[in-house]
Amino acid sequence: MFELFEKYKANTEKLVKYGFSKEESSYVLSRQILSGEFRMDISVQQSQLDFHLYDLETGDEYRQVHMESMTGDFVGMVREACLEILLDIRRHCFDEVGFLYEQSQRLVTYVADTYKGSLEYLWAKHSRKSSTQAAVFRHDGSKKWYGAFMTTDWSKFDSKREGKIEVLNVKSNDVAKLTQQKGIYPAFHMNKKYWLSLPLDDTLTDQELFSLLDTSFQLTKKK
Repeated sequence: MFELFEKYKANTEKLVKYGFSKEESSYVLSRQILSGEFRMDISVQQSQLDFHLYDLETGDEYRQVHMESMTGDFVGMVREACLEILLDIRRHCFDEVGFLYEQSQRLVTYVADTYKGSLEYLWAKHSRKSSTQAAVFRHDGSKKWYGAFMTTDWSKFDSKREGKIEVLNVKSNDVAKLTQQKGIYPAFHMNKKYWLSLPLDDTLTDQELFSLLDTSFQLTKKK
């Protein structure tokens, strides 16, 4: 259910208006569902939403709602009730940002300002609002790629991490050296001898990111 909020940013004013209370660094809210059989305790911290569900008759946490392996009519009904609350919160308290990371938006702005370019989505089903993104930055004349933008899973780069990540693939003539640096990986889904993957989570500064993109632009220019 948490993927519902992947490309949304919490609006604190809207959270308070909706009924959330500020507690230290989080905003919290409780809601009863299914005629008072359950209570959802919802928290939002830095746009990350989490919730716990409790059976009000027993006082126990109802963990089955989070377990995909748990099926059945009753569990399904509980999930639907939770989903209804979460979608209402997203509609009233979160702003759509289009990208998982702010650095992704800054990258797009940089390309537009510097190269008059924009993301070109390669398949009709892929768009800026879809859960899986695959797009490229192309040279105007040759149509060669100088950057490939995609959404994938962190586990492709770091087995200890999980969740969605946006990355930029760029061409480089110094792959072996650069992949020794933090925040730079062998290219995902492209030739690892010539291309790098750069997660757009601000591990690299904008200056470092844009410099690598500029190099890729030069290396892919028509000669």
